[in-house]
Amino acid sequence: MIGKGTRAAMNFSLLEHLVDYEENLVHPPVNYAVNCARMFFSPYLTGVNYILESYKDCLSSTQAFWGIPNTGQKEINMFNPQRQLNYLHHATMEIEPMKPALPFHTAWEDEKAELFVCDVDNGIRDKPVIIFIAYTGRSIALADYNSRYSPGKRSSLVKEFVNNGFGPVSVFSCKDPLEKNLDQATPEYLSSVHSAIENIKTSTGFAPHIVGLCQMGYFNAWNLADNPDDANTFVLAGAPFDPRQGDNHLQEVADSVSMQDIEDYLKLSGNRMSAHRMAKSWRLMEDLNYYIGAYHTANIANRHISLFQQMLDDNFSTERDYVFKSWMDKDVVAAIPGGLYKDLFSFFKFGTQAECIADKDFSRITCPTAVLSGGKDNISPVETCVAIFDYIESEIKTHFHNPLVGHAGIYNSEKAITEKYDKNNWQAIMQWMNENSRYQK
Repeated sequence: MIGKGTRAAMNFSLLEHLVDYEENLVHPPVNYAVNCARMFFSPYLTGVNYILESYKDCLSSTQAFWGIPNTGQKEINMFNPQRQLNYLHHATMEIEPMKPALPFHTAWEDEKAELFVCDVDNGIRDKPVIIFIAYTGRSIALADYNSRYSPGKRSSLVKEFVNNGFGPVSVFSCKDPLEKNLDQATPEYLSSVHSAIENIKTSTGFAPHIVGLCQMGYFNAWNLADNPDDANTFVLAGAPFDPRQGDNHLQEVADSVSMQDIEDYLKLSGNRMSAHRMAKSWRLMEDLNYYIGAYHTANIANRHISLFQQMLDDNFSTERDYVFKSWMDKDVVAAIPGGLYKDLFSFFKFGTQAECIADKDFSRITCPTAVLSGGKDNISPVETCVAIFDYIESEIKTHFHNPLVGHAGIYNSEKAITEKYDKNNWQAIMQWMNENSRYQK
């Protein structure tokens, strides 16, 4: 992606083809071979695993008796063929798209987005909540995630709001853009946000509590600058209100690509960022060398070697990593129109000085406002999230910081949803919303 103009756009296009080649032609036979090995050598693999795990226990006990710090146990994992085969299977398997757990119906829609209302009836109609899923193509499963591996886990933000006495609980999600709308940008898409909120205000008689996840956190702030009465309370979760604050990876990505690169890339891609490309872009935002290895080796194998090194950790969870891959790679349902994509990218290059929001007066935002940030979130570092407090005139500004979660975990991790792990969780946020509702005064 490094370069200028058409050359950079073509490099990115070439990278997409390399990724498709790996995923569609390399992964299937590797996965098949791994499964055959696991099946035919299962007794031997189990035996070797038992011996290595027993040796680790023995080594740990001996070191504890002599008061020696634990050394060597984790390294044994690298020689464990069962663990390595299991992880190689996991790293190359086909991932199913995420699906919501609860029933919903469409209460409002236009050409660009739709509003889904949860059909679980808790009898509450005067405490509406809208959870906004990013225009960057994520499905409503992000807010209503049901882990088929751990169905007992509390991972649905929608369900938590329903169970905590809010209602109706709605999720706002994007649609695939129509061909005629590909040049539409911030004004048109903000209009959809405002229209969805107006629908809830009309149907319930109350302004909703607004929860903006990631991009829809700052995007709702842009809307509230124009329509400050749209919110009862406002929560931004993992939302980089000003991506130019602090020292973060997003700045590096934005600074390495010019607006001309984006223009040329959109010409090659039909004036849209497809859902498929968006998933890859998220990977690249995390690590520019993710698909091709580090700059000094530049090979796909290097990535898998670094993945195997995670097996050193006894606490590494292939299930959790699988869930994360599912969210990153497959939980994308809609393309981003070229007009909006250019605005969003310019925002990451120029922050609150971007031309697309030059007319926004954020001092008009006076509703109670809270920010939830994650200590492991390197997509939306804490400095970028709390920056909103310097712009708004709200009397109540509250920062919830959960050091245990990363970007995805902010929305659907037990560590963020429940009070079991950290005091800064969604239960505390819901209590804050109740206490600061303008209808309770």
